[in-house]
Amino acid sequence: MTRTRLPLLSSSTDAQRRALEKFSWFASVVLLLAGGCRNGTGAHHLSGLPLRYHNAHYALEFSLPASWQGYSVLTQQWEGQSYIPARDELMVTEQGPIIVLRQPGWRDDQPSQDVPLLVFTRGQWEAMQNGKFSVGAGGVWQEIMCNSSFVFVISSRFNANDSLKGWAEATDAVERNRAAHAPHLNEL
Repeated sequence: MTRTRLPLLSSSTDAQRRALEKFSWFASVVLLLAGGCRNGTGAHHLSGLPLRYHNAHYALEFSLPASWQGYSVLTQQWEGQSYIPARDELMVTEQGPIIVLRQPGWRDDQPSQDVPLLVFTRGQWEAMQNGKFSVGAGGVWQEIMCNSSFVFVISSRFNANDSLKGWAEATDAVERNRAAHAPHLNEL
């Protein structure tokens, strides 16, 4: 994003300066939103994370460490629930895919840490952020990256079991991908 420098007003009042700051902030937000989030593909090569998972359908690219050579990909589904007062019950009102990146060597008797990326449409992400529905119990949903159509999210509790093999490495990969794709929608 290119920032335009505005000339300083030599005799500006505090009110003029605040109005100018508000305008600059507003213009920056409008430019970011107009362009959408950074594209989730091809934008970054993360040092130390030479492998890349690429999903053309969702325009998603996620970098992984070399030790994940031979990783597998599973697809699951998340469900969003809303409370329906007229029925006094929770109902599934939204759903979407979970792309699970699984470390090589994962076994039923000795699982290792997965990276479960929930895929939201931008409308679903906004609705969840506004309390229209909830997904899962506990934890905070962290945006990893987004593009013009989708937001890729992970639970802050994805790595809660630190006895799983590879949990620190998976956590590092998630944090490095997240940092490389800032700013995030909820940070604007």
